[in-house]
Amino acid sequence: MKRRAWLLASASGTLSGALSGPQAIAQTPQAPRRIGVLSVSSEAAFASSLQGLRDGLNAHGHVEGRDLIIDRRHADGRAQELPRLAAELAALQPALIVATGGAATAAVLAASSEVPVVALGDLVAAGHAAQLNRPGGRVTGVSFLPAPLNAKRLEFLAAVLPKGSAVLNLGDPNSAVGTELVEAAGRALGLTLHAAFATSPAQIDAAFVSARRLRVAGVNVLNSPFLSFQHARIIALAAQARLPAIYQWPESARDGGLMAYGPSRTGMFRQLAGFASRLLAGARAADLPVEQPTRIELSINRKTARALGLALPESLLLRAQEVIE
Repeated sequence: MKRRAWLLASASGTLSGALSGPQAIAQTPQAPRRIGVLSVSSEAAFASSLQGLRDGLNAHGHVEGRDLIIDRRHADGRAQELPRLAAELAALQPALIVATGGAATAAVLAASSEVPVVALGDLVAAGHAAQLNRPGGRVTGVSFLPAPLNAKRLEFLAAVLPKGSAVLNLGDPNSAVGTELVEAAGRALGLTLHAAFATSPAQIDAAFVSARRLRVAGVNVLNSPFLSFQHARIIALAAQARLPAIYQWPESARDGGLMAYGPSRTGMFRQLAGFASRLLAGARAADLPVEQPTRIELSINRKTARALGLALPESLLLRAQEVIE
């Protein structure tokens, strides 16, 4: 009996020693990693984009609440809040921060000298990446080159306006890049362009007062996180003024805007998730080439066109990826 007890104790000790080695370490679950998300929009307005990020992370094997904690900060349209919110995220010591727009990216870079940033915006023009194929710093992500898209929207808007019309370019001084390209497009289309800039709801209202005074025939809403956040207000003002308007994100057409031309935000956030996954695996932002959106869509709302008394050219409808009845 004593020998049997000794053998059992010996076996138990051997097993215990084995489990205290590398296998035991491998079996110990790792603490969830933190990533931050900084947006100028409200949480409600950002919901679909955040779901795109979650879906993309899930596809790469990362699940919020299991191995990942996502800390979110939203400025509710107040860009001046971004530095404070970025500092809050940086204090949590995340593995990386996802930033939407140039102002949010700049705020994160100012708040931390170490955290990698996965960003959405014109990264090279904003100076956040040296070049698309080799960013060279702490920022990588998806760059959708807003200036060419702003110019292209003029072409679609001109298709529903009388020749020689005046158009209001409604922009945001914090996102005013590539205005020369937009002006050149306007000249080529024979349009008279007027510019209005807004950083507050009151200034958006004033822009539409100006539009009536200038007798513009349409409004081109330029790329801007702030104006995107205010798109419901702009859609309502355009309907009240009976002005055709074109927007940057497809959901603006779904929400009652006449037209929208731009990338899918949900799709771009799935792309951002791929960058986040590679950074979590140990890659450096400096070595991850900046990507461009995989799909640019023209969305047209025929119900809004009918309300404005517009006859949409068949050639324009054929170019649309989405026609909302």
